[in-house]
Amino acid sequence: MQRMFPRTVTALSCMAAVAGVVAAPAGAQDPGLTRADIERAARFYPEAARTLVRNAAPIPNWIAGTDRFWYRHEIDGGYRFVTVDAATGATEASFDHDAMARTLSSRLGTPVTPARLPIASFRYSDDLQSVIFASGDTRFTCVRAATRCEVAPAPAADPAEIPSPDGKHAVFRRDHNLWVRDLSSGAERALTTDGNADFPYDYTAFRTSYVEERRGAAKPTSPGVTWSPDGRYVLAIRSDRRGVQAAPYVVEYLPPDAPRPIAHQIAMPIPADAPETPHRLVLIDMADGGIVPVDGGKLGFHDYAPYWAIVGEPGWNMRDGELYLVTATRDSRAIGVVAVDVETGASRSVLEERGDPYLNLNPFDYHVPNVRLLAARGELLWWSERSGWGHLYRYDAKTGVLKNAVTRGEWTVFDIVRVDERAGTVYFTAGGKEAGRNPYYRHLYRAKLDGSEPRLLTPEDADHVYANFPARGLNGHDEVPVRRFSPSGRYFVDSFSTVSRPPRTVLRKADGAMVAGLVDADAGALLATGWKPPERLVARSADGRHDIHGIMLKPSNFDPDRRYPVIEQIYGGPQVSFAPQGFTDTLGGRAAYMQALAELGFLIVVQDGRGTPRRSRDFHVSPMKDEDSFALIDHVAGIRAAALTRPYMDLDRVGITGISFGGYASARSILLFPDFYKAAVSIAGPHDYSTMISSISVERFFGIPGRDGDAYARVDNLHLADRLQGKLMLIAGEIDQNVPFNQTIALSDALIRAGKEFDLVLVPNAAHDVGYHPYAVRRLAGFFLRHLQRQEPPMPFAQTVK
Repeated sequence: MQRMFPRTVTALSCMAAVAGVVAAPAGAQDPGLTRADIERAARFYPEAARTLVRNAAPIPNWIAGTDRFWYRHEIDGGYRFVTVDAATGATEASFDHDAMARTLSSRLGTPVTPARLPIASFRYSDDLQSVIFASGDTRFTCVRAATRCEVAPAPAADPAEIPSPDGKHAVFRRDHNLWVRDLSSGAERALTTDGNADFPYDYTAFRTSYVEERRGAAKPTSPGVTWSPDGRYVLAIRSDRRGVQAAPYVVEYLPPDAPRPIAHQIAMPIPADAPETPHRLVLIDMADGGIVPVDGGKLGFHDYAPYWAIVGEPGWNMRDGELYLVTATRDSRAIGVVAVDVETGASRSVLEERGDPYLNLNPFDYHVPNVRLLAARGELLWWSERSGWGHLYRYDAKTGVLKNAVTRGEWTVFDIVRVDERAGTVYFTAGGKEAGRNPYYRHLYRAKLDGSEPRLLTPEDADHVYANFPARGLNGHDEVPVRRFSPSGRYFVDSFSTVSRPPRTVLRKADGAMVAGLVDADAGALLATGWKPPERLVARSADGRHDIHGIMLKPSNFDPDRRYPVIEQIYGGPQVSFAPQGFTDTLGGRAAYMQALAELGFLIVVQDGRGTPRRSRDFHVSPMKDEDSFALIDHVAGIRAAALTRPYMDLDRVGITGISFGGYASARSILLFPDFYKAAVSIAGPHDYSTMISSISVERFFGIPGRDGDAYARVDNLHLADRLQGKLMLIAGEIDQNVPFNQTIALSDALIRAGKEFDLVLVPNAAHDVGYHPYAVRRLAGFFLRHLQRQEPPMPFAQTVK
């Protein structure tokens, strides 16, 4: 996932760099840009625009053992902390902010204001009479009246340690092995001794921060372990690099702490030579130190399955001494569940499913898989697209016998949010069930496990914010999952909006009944800029069988009598849907710099065609065996359909851009459809998947070379280089460890061999978020101004990055 580039000052200069753009030549349709245009554009760079909407999605922080939570309420000049009783909706200040400001000013020796307390988070004491928080390197325990505080050094949390369920011990990695530390005494002991550089106790399938960790700019990654609920066992992952060829995966050409380049030489399997079993799992008995290998059954564990294991799904059945794990073949054509005996590591197959071209367990690929062990009931919930739509199925966990479909119909379950085993109900989000609504809108439902009709709990025709990211992120770094339900499960917090209607946050009972409104977002500052909400687009897919959905962003000074060039921002990958659905989606990371670019005189289109998830199985996978493997033709069809009723769209001047998989898709679009796309900016794109490190987004989608046709030759962009007719810019980050620079070099070489001209921008010391780098944004803006508006930026165009 891309990270936002927090450089507001340079972002403003990003658009100021084009202030000297000269007027278009005689006969051109676009007026010359003015300083007012530049200043207006600068207001919509994401880092600035996000400050224009307050209380867009308050995050509930539940107080353990209660149905109360606190959240940060944004106000003029800052924020305050508010505590809420979910049963009644009653609110109160979490503590005395004025007194706390006085106390912290005295303790810290620097002025502190009540609206900007240096407190990022806190927790209540067990009696709820004190708040405990860290500020700097000091931990404060203050009574809520803030008249008395106790201070102590703040314990330095180690993100590379995984604490036990009782908080008394922690597992960590040292020299390729696992150790355990007693957190009270500090005593340490080795859990394993046979780990080495080629076969370490470590999970590195998608580690993307080698450089940042070395520089101290990123926290160390997790060792890839998880504890059983009773703390008796540790499940650990070993990465098998034996026989894998090492290569300089990424090079720091300008390391800030060394006079010479630093090459990060790592074992780098690619699909053609990756080990058949890239990861092994073991169970460690913390009582006697015994270690047993985990049997993955006949399917084994592909490189994504260990991630599912440490996320904690399906789960542990400690009563029967079993651990349930998802297993899968390397190509994801077969996935299943095994139950593992925690004493011996032996497994038995519970269920297995096969499908082509691949199977997954959640339509949003990076979310927690939709598999749950219901140990108390002896049942298993399983998500499948076997009916043509993503639905939940209930199995007997002992026999593997299918009991029933929990959900059914021509709509898709997105995420399991909560399961109430005692009541026999599951809470989940889904889209497309309510007739006439946007199928991408998330709604929360409750269903009986027996398969009776689900009950809609969030009736508003809007996108309801539920994102089931795991606590331990895919790249090994910890995330902070948002828990919408109270610990008791009796209440939940619901935030919802559309691209045109600001967010509202309310409290509901578990049956969906409204308790109280919590807060309405304040978009006054945004509307005061003259900003207009995006326009929704719906068109038919190129094969005429599906609706495709998207949005269009216009400049705030939009003139329907003008003709505007069009720029599409694309992702287009099979992992996630991309088009904004909620109000702030168009202002933040998802829409990147698009509204700012619109202010320079462009219409921006973002849409999801076939090949992307969260719709039917056919919508998701049908184009996979074609040259246009992700139905980029749908994006052409969507723009053409929009232009039929919008004469201000100039289809002779269409450009496209995207980051990561969007970098791949934008380059492929201009190569496949040269008569339609006239200019493209491809950012951090993986153009040759056969040379990408064999990891979660490669073999699972494209298979194993030589076993099922040559998908890699079909989907790479290199063999299409001779089709380039329009203008192309490639942007890459020097230290990108998600899509390394060799991918941009490969396409550059193919274009050179084909005798094609193109622009290449390499941004030093930029990682995968290079698309948000101020220099990259300036170059992108100038490129589209030059080639779609025929306006020539002044020289030198790029200003100094501060």
